[in-house]
Amino acid sequence: MRKLVPILIIMLVLVDLGFGQAHIDARGLGLCNVYTVSSRGVSAIGYNPANLGYTEDLTFSADLFDFNISGQNNFLSLALFNQYFAGDRNGDPIDLEKKMPGRDITHKEFLLSKLSEDGFTFGMGVSVPIPLLNISVGNYAFTSGVEYFMQNSLPLGLFEFLLEGNQIGNSLDLATRQDVLMVTNFGFSFAIPFEKYNVGATIKYLAGIGFAGVDSSGGAFSTHKTGLQSDAFYRYTRAIGGNGLAIDLGFNTRKINNWQFGVAINNVIGFINWGKDDNFIAKNIGIIEALVPVRDLLSISTDSSTFSASTLYSMDMDKINVVGALANSDSLFKFDEQEVPRPDSMRMNYPAVFRIGGSYQYKNDFVVMADLSAGLDDYYFADRSWRLALAAEWIRFGMVPIRSGMAFGGRYGSEASIGAGVHLIWFDADLALKLLGGMSFANAEGVELGISFQFKR
Repeated sequence: MRKLVPILIIMLVLVDLGFGQAHIDARGLGLCNVYTVSSRGVSAIGYNPANLGYTEDLTFSADLFDFNISGQNNFLSLALFNQYFAGDRNGDPIDLEKKMPGRDITHKEFLLSKLSEDGFTFGMGVSVPIPLLNISVGNYAFTSGVEYFMQNSLPLGLFEFLLEGNQIGNSLDLATRQDVLMVTNFGFSFAIPFEKYNVGATIKYLAGIGFAGVDSSGGAFSTHKTGLQSDAFYRYTRAIGGNGLAIDLGFNTRKINNWQFGVAINNVIGFINWGKDDNFIAKNIGIIEALVPVRDLLSISTDSSTFSASTLYSMDMDKINVVGALANSDSLFKFDEQEVPRPDSMRMNYPAVFRIGGSYQYKNDFVVMADLSAGLDDYYFADRSWRLALAAEWIRFGMVPIRSGMAFGGRYGSEASIGAGVHLIWFDADLALKLLGGMSFANAEGVELGISFQFKR
């Protein structure tokens, strides 16, 4: 268990080095991911490959530079921080036992109500398509990039203990989670245009770099008259090197009186087999580890035949009290670390996402758009909750488009975005900012920033 802390720090560093989850360019970010119908060229890949069929809008595109970074949590906003961590008007700490003004709950009860059963969750990500290897020509495209997803949680029981203490007879749940996924993808996409609609598909090879996670955890911390007890456990599994496949399918209509509609399923088939030696990472592990000690970072044996590991961490406390502490302070807590067997290979399903959307263009002034989406799975970057997003793009001055959007539901509850660009004859530059978990800077619990430069014709 003690090794989880340095491992977590390492993962945060890896995030800062520049890898991200499923990619969206700066234009799509400014539209709050309302991209089922509106994306074009290489930007359509990952959302709706059928949009490659609009060759009358775009015949060629290539990513010159594309960068997206995000960070979020499910509890702390700027407003909440200022309210409880900056003190009252005089700078004095707030009495958490007092009732909130105009409400029948205390500040402590309010803070606990802000946390979900999952506890305090936080994550970070950066998305990087590989430069010059993302190109669309006509209704075909070749794309590549690195996808990273990271999310961690601190157990709800920890916060209950900090705010309410260890009440006799009360049991605090210590279950937690950690998910880290890093995958390189190479995709070939195509669209088949018909008179009134387009259909498209993307076939992606998934080269797994590494994954790590707490795949099972539990136990509780409780206080009895005879002392403190705990039986917390965490099983931490990780692997490097994987081969996988994913397929996206898409459909859209041609313009119907300035209306367009589309539907797509991303990763309708998607999986990665981890831990074998028949993949690029494993075969070149010596070269890779000359630059980055991947297995050391993930606490995997450097034996050339080992590419996965699983460790069970446990913390036992049995009737710990003041008398016992004074008598033997060296053995209050029993930490145990045990390697547990893992199969030679592990199969992981890649999360699927369903999208449906529409757009309406009013002359050459603006375009309004809407998307409805949900994950078919509930892990990594997918969430089963429905997400409704609305957006508008002002195109009256074609060289300087301005766009904004908002979303409700999904992983973050509410989102708001704004973006702008400079579009020249053969070159587009876009910048966007999206707020996660709130509609204002004060209430948002995360932010996402994107910048992109594309060559288009």
